[in-house]
Amino acid sequence: MRKSSSLVRAFMPIVMVFMVENLLSIMGVELLFMIQAHNFAGGTFTDFTNQMLETVQSADFAVWISLGYAIICGVWFAIWYYQLTHNKALRNDGISVSDIAEDMKSERKSIFEGYRWPIIPGMIMLAVGCQYVCSYLMNLVASLMPQWLAQYQKLMEGMGLDSADSYTVPLILYTVLLGPIVEELTFRGLTFTYARRATPFWVANIIQACLFGLLHMNPLQGIYAAALGIIFGMIYEKSRNILLTIILHILFNTLGTFISQFMNMGDNAISFYFILLGSLIVTYIGYELVIKSIPQKVKIEEKFEN
Repeated sequence: MRKSSSLVRAFMPIVMVFMVENLLSIMGVELLFMIQAHNFAGGTFTDFTNQMLETVQSADFAVWISLGYAIICGVWFAIWYYQLTHNKALRNDGISVSDIAEDMKSERKSIFEGYRWPIIPGMIMLAVGCQYVCSYLMNLVASLMPQWLAQYQKLMEGMGLDSADSYTVPLILYTVLLGPIVEELTFRGLTFTYARRATPFWVANIIQACLFGLLHMNPLQGIYAAALGIIFGMIYEKSRNILLTIILHILFNTLGTFISQFMNMGDNAISFYFILLGSLIVTYIGYELVIKSIPQKVKIEEKFEN
């Protein structure tokens, strides 16, 4: 019964995310309607409607809604995650989550104590390698499903991410910082933790990765987001350190926002495959450096499984 309850709770965070986004969108449209109705200088009802539609469909409106959801869910989920990993009332199969947290605290005084220095180049290599691998994966899927590419391009235009000239401070703040924080709390922090209580690691990892892909609301981006989610889930399983995956996610999004347009994917078949092979090798080496730099901690999965 406890495992069934945990599995159901694993799907709650993404439901909450969609609810908050939709509520903010509705509230935003109503607020815009009142403001524009008050400031409307005259004209036909069609003119007013077109003006409303133009504003609602603008990149600025989408970004502010995203910022609002990220702030609300970020604070909410951070508190939720803290309670999930510290509250003595939360138990699974007779094991107190707070007992696990105390065991982890007893092994190191700070959250990054015991980590070895190769984790820094490892994280950079992993972020760069994943950016290339995801780009290749996206290009492959786009070549097979051109309509998915059209949906993706339309979404990027709607957010103002189609050109560096359209970047704004709120957009960068959401894409590079707040988005990664709330997404890691949602999927690796809450969804994975609940699913891990009820299922083996790989089942829990696939659940959170697929939901992470679903959040992006388009097949093309969802596929590479799910692949990225699997890697982040593997790292979170080894580290049980949500800040580590948050930093990795921030690095990945930063590269995607500012560097991806300058990435060389190869001018011919030979360079294409060599760069692809190199990106896979860099991703693997980066992942190994990160994993091997993580200090030994309490084997939480054994406590859950025994």
